[in-house]
Amino acid sequence: MGVRNASVALMAVLAGPAVGANEIGPLARVTEDPFFDELPVVLSVSRLAQPLRDAPGSVTVIDAETIRTSGARDLADLLRLVPGFLVAHSEFGAPSAVYHGMTDRNTRGLQVLIDGRSQYSPLFFGGIAWNLIDVSLDEIERIEVIRGSNSAAYGSNAFLGVVNVVTRAAADTRGVRVRVGQGNDGVADRHVRAGMRIGDAAVRVSAESTRDDGVKDFDDRRENRRVNLRADIPLGGADELQVQAGNVEMALRTGFIDAPTNPPREQKAVKEFLSFGWTRNLSDGGSLSARYTRSNEVYDDAFFAREKGLSLFIDYHTSTTRDELELQHTMVPSPETRLVWGAGARHDAVRGQQFYGRGGDAVRQHVNRLFGNFEWRPSEAWTTNLGLTWENDSLSDTSLAPRLAVNYHLSSRQTLRTGLSRAHRIPSLTEARSREIYGAVNAGRPFGVIPLEIERMASGDVDQERIDVAEIGYLGDFREQGLFVDVRAFQEKVSDRILSVPRALVPPQCEVLGLLKRPRVCGSYTDFINGQDLDIRGAEYVLRWRPRQGSEFTLNQTFTHIDSRVNEQVFALNAQTARNAERHMNHSAPTRATVLRWTQELPGGAQMSIAHFRYGRFQWTAGTSVDPFDRTDVRLAYPFRAGPTRGEVALTGQGIEGRRAEFRRRGADRHDPDFAPPQFLDPRYWVSLTLEF
Repeated sequence: MGVRNASVALMAVLAGPAVGANEIGPLARVTEDPFFDELPVVLSVSRLAQPLRDAPGSVTVIDAETIRTSGARDLADLLRLVPGFLVAHSEFGAPSAVYHGMTDRNTRGLQVLIDGRSQYSPLFFGGIAWNLIDVSLDEIERIEVIRGSNSAAYGSNAFLGVVNVVTRAAADTRGVRVRVGQGNDGVADRHVRAGMRIGDAAVRVSAESTRDDGVKDFDDRRENRRVNLRADIPLGGADELQVQAGNVEMALRTGFIDAPTNPPREQKAVKEFLSFGWTRNLSDGGSLSARYTRSNEVYDDAFFAREKGLSLFIDYHTSTTRDELELQHTMVPSPETRLVWGAGARHDAVRGQQFYGRGGDAVRQHVNRLFGNFEWRPSEAWTTNLGLTWENDSLSDTSLAPRLAVNYHLSSRQTLRTGLSRAHRIPSLTEARSREIYGAVNAGRPFGVIPLEIERMASGDVDQERIDVAEIGYLGDFREQGLFVDVRAFQEKVSDRILSVPRALVPPQCEVLGLLKRPRVCGSYTDFINGQDLDIRGAEYVLRWRPRQGSEFTLNQTFTHIDSRVNEQVFALNAQTARNAERHMNHSAPTRATVLRWTQELPGGAQMSIAHFRYGRFQWTAGTSVDPFDRTDVRLAYPFRAGPTRGEVALTGQGIEGRRAEFRRRGADRHDPDFAPPQFLDPRYWVSLTLEF
């Protein structure tokens, strides 16, 4: 019913650059060329620092140079460059990003880490609150994207993959830096940073605001503000303390003039965090580390909903507190072996009367885990990795996430890899504990209200989702020809995927709005059950070619085929829901997606980058679909120097070939184009100026 649109809007919000490359420090090309010098050392796959050829999984490294030349304005947009990823912005204001389908308004199962801090939000359906990502792209040194499940290292939230963001050391960002961007479609970006030394400590403070008008023909203007502090403090020769703190604010216009239960209004959200990280380097080559993070999120959205002569005040105010502690020990037992192991604990407390009821009492979740990864190199030709995470969660059973990967080095520049892994995804608080009931407060009634509408009542009878992954990979580094090749073939079997299903209400829990219908009905509500299995098969590859200095081409392609099966319990509850769920998952990824990128140094130190994206038809939600579309992004930049000041002026265009629909073009039934209004994005152009002094 109408109230449902408003709740979905809020939940979707949460799920929701610039002098010469060889001159300006934070914008400079990193000294490590990720593919044409020695293969890079990656940190995220097994928690051990490993050359890419020894890593037990497929990794895409996005360095500071790629971030700068991409023209991306947020972290989700950057993931378009990674094979297998789908990214879109809907009219609800939040980006969506997913790997290998299983799309939804609030995609789950992807872990995003920023210097070890999880961005996985405990609120609503779970997933990444992309609008509250607590780092600016200007502060990022590199991003390591693990393509495939990595719960063996990071627990259940890494069900589909991991995006590990590493920010620049405070000592590398001395001085003052300012960036200003202005363009059409309401684009207005501002960023300022100051780096300094205070005694032995290196300190960085930054502030940023970004704004745009969102989807064409929707009132969904969005503005984000971030303030960050990082201090790196040496504690003697072997120890270092890292302190990070930040505040993120989001304001989003939402709602519709002709929707009395989803009126125009502004939603707001705030996130703040404080994190302490300690590291000690040991004399035997190992290390000890510990990190504690406290974060708080608050979401506000209140309005009057009116339907069928009834007026109801809706208050979606929701808050969460998270405490997370992790300890890790890396050791070198012998010249052929390395081991990392550790433990972590997380406690979430969520308060939201509208979504969880319980008289304002917190809904709580406790997660404890033990993890370890063992690397064994019996010879120069072989590397074996064995990883395991044991996890205990208060909302579901204990789980084990194992992984075995074997890398065979055909030569020092060619590697074959095969791997097997299993992972689980813990049900979110919404799937396990939601009580979304709209009505007037009355302590004598069921659930404490006179139920005008009963939206969700989670039975809690849900188990963890499971994914079993088998993959084969190949890495080839043909530097004499300027060519790098990365191929991954995969089979991902998902079991017990959690579905939302309708259930009929029975007296005395009937909703008033349901009784107002003709003929009179008691109404229905949404519950969550394990109801679907998927078989995801395909292949993806990356080709990077540098024919000459200053010129580079990258080609990514992903081929995906999905078969899904909904179980008999869902068909018994609602056959149409079951058929829609099968069709959705079968088409939740295009059968082919292609990304072609060209970067070119021009005379006078200028630089050009062009990226072209092509996607086949697919579905983000069960009721809508995206037609095949193309998108082309272009960026031209010119560096300059004025005395001691270095700078860059750049022009960026996104989707320059014309309007496109990336999230919804029509109803899922192609013969019913009016089933849902299309969401179009217009071409965007903006000019940015960066100064550093």
